[in-house]
Amino acid sequence: MSKGLLLIWLIFFFQLVSLSTSSKDISFVFNGFGQSNLSLVGSATLLPNGLLQLAKDSQHQMGHAFIKKPVEFSSSKPLSFSTHFVCALVPKPRFEGGHGITFVISPSVDFTRAQPTRYMGIFNASISGSPSSHLFAVELDTVRNPDFRETNNNHVGIDVNDPISVESAPASYFSKTEQKNVSINLSSGDPIQVWVDYHGTVLNVSVAPLEAEKPSLPLLSRSMNLSEIFSSRRLFVGFAAATGTSISYHYLLGWSFSTNMELLQLLDFSKLPQVPRPRAEHKKLPFVLIIALTVILAIIVMAVLAGVYAEVSEPWEKVCGSK
Repeated sequence: MSKGLLLIWLIFFFQLVSLSTSSKDISFVFNGFGQSNLSLVGSATLLPNGLLQLAKDSQHQMGHAFIKKPVEFSSSKPLSFSTHFVCALVPKPRFEGGHGITFVISPSVDFTRAQPTRYMGIFNASISGSPSSHLFAVELDTVRNPDFRETNNNHVGIDVNDPISVESAPASYFSKTEQKNVSINLSSGDPIQVWVDYHGTVLNVSVAPLEAEKPSLPLLSRSMNLSEIFSSRRLFVGFAAATGTSISYHYLLGWSFSTNMELLQLLDFSKLPQVPRPRAEHKKLPFVLIIALTVILAIIVMAVLAGVYAEVSEPWEKVCGSK
């Protein structure tokens, strides 16, 4: 075999290997995050029971959780994926709940320039709307931002390079038993299922309570070409959450993802961690107030005892007897 022919054969062989590798579907599932291969940044924390908390319960926090290695989407096929996750947003007692959770696909996990509050830890005021962001997100938003054309504080939205959603709707799901859309309170603290499916050029987003099956009709359905958003097929998938003056505990219970809808693995609800319910803290009296109340109480007791002693010791009572 000539060297030229051998070189051609080697090039052809490596192209076949590359094509085979790039077309391999990727799937994973986490029933709880105790054994997950996630990169946690900012205030994201893995709790002992396998619950993933994205943002701390204080003001102006950001938390990010992404798969450590980027997903290699096939370059020989149209971009597609399906994901199913369970989350819970629990408002902190005595605070208005916010700001929400986003499912994110991005060529980078560098969100150092991102801002909390209404930018949800993935956008910022200076570059929002720029095509160079190469950012796709599905948001579960619990704060109304009129500047972002939001009509309520309980909605689901599709974001492309911008916190202003290209499409959004109040959180609800199509109930098979009632044959109508039923509202969901995202800030109820109860576990909520979310499905995001993208195939061809159609993106579908659905939500439902934990006890419900996947709705037959999606909440959001939009025709879009995500391949135009991403210049690379090596993309990170994960989640972000943020707080502002509004604060919630942002939890993830389980997550399944696949580049092939047919290979999407089911979540095992029996293995999902429980969502804690924070108790309202009782305000403690200041130390000075405690001392003052103690002194006042002591004076009252002494006055009462003095009065009783005076009542008993009246001289005229000893002569005439008590009335």
